[in-house]
Amino acid sequence: MNKTEKTALIKFYAVSPVHAGSGASLAAVDLPIQRERHTNWPHIQASGVKGAMRSHFRRFNEADGGTGKDVKYLSNIVFGSDDQDGWDSKADGETLPGAISVSDAKLLAFPVRSNMAPFVWVTSPAVLKRLKTDLEIAGIKTEFQVPSVEGENAIPIFGNAPKSIILEDAAVECGEKNELKGIEKLLAGIDRLLVVSDMMYDYCVSSCTEVQTQIKIDETNGTAEPGALRYQELLPSDSVMYSIVCFGAQNFKNEFQADMIEGYVKKVFSNDGFMQVGGDVTLGR
Repeated sequence: MNKTEKTALIKFYAVSPVHAGSGASLAAVDLPIQRERHTNWPHIQASGVKGAMRSHFRRFNEADGGTGKDVKYLSNIVFGSDDQDGWDSKADGETLPGAISVSDAKLLAFPVRSNMAPFVWVTSPAVLKRLKTDLEIAGIKTEFQVPSVEGENAIPIFGNAPKSIILEDAAVECGEKNELKGIEKLLAGIDRLLVVSDMMYDYCVSSCTEVQTQIKIDETNGTAEPGALRYQELLPSDSVMYSIVCFGAQNFKNEFQADMIEGYVKKVFSNDGFMQVGGDVTLGR
């Protein structure tokens, strides 16, 4: 996309564990999830987010009564030309980049086991500072202040928090409540949120992800097949992430406008908001 005309922010809430894999590993976990190189925080790469959005967009429009040809044409316009959607470079013209661009899905709030509830969400000053920058990039005005938290302290973003809270195998001491005014809508539904230090947040997202054992049984003798035992890492359900989506339509000779593209995408994700991201769809993820 050569020019951004409109921007928006899309929030993802994991209703199941998510495995956006980074390939095989020689470490204890055979199939780790994708992580940022410089922070080691979980994320989902933009290519995976955009591919999942395209697949969801295609299925929704088919269910919404569009003909196969129209749905494929619109998918190519919105997400870029792809031969899987019937794009013929000879008949339809040169390859198009698509009218939207999507950022990586960045982690906003991470669920952690706790003594005060089945789990609480944690975030950190570095995460909120990044969010504030991304909101500015997206043209979303906000005046919220990033709180300062150090060591084993925490700031609750809800009422009636106990003085001390256990997070997995660590404990934090809660200070005064901070409502993070200006991003209440973005935090809607995250009703047990703690702002912890960057150090504590790093511990949580590095050591508190879900790891499941997978195995295949040999039917002839009832034992595990050789080499079939493996450990797979998952981003836990109830994780909250976000991406920035940019819209533009300058490549389409006035056939489409950015407002139209934005309308198509928002219609899909507001009417049917459940989207499959990552692998293991047959396992309900």
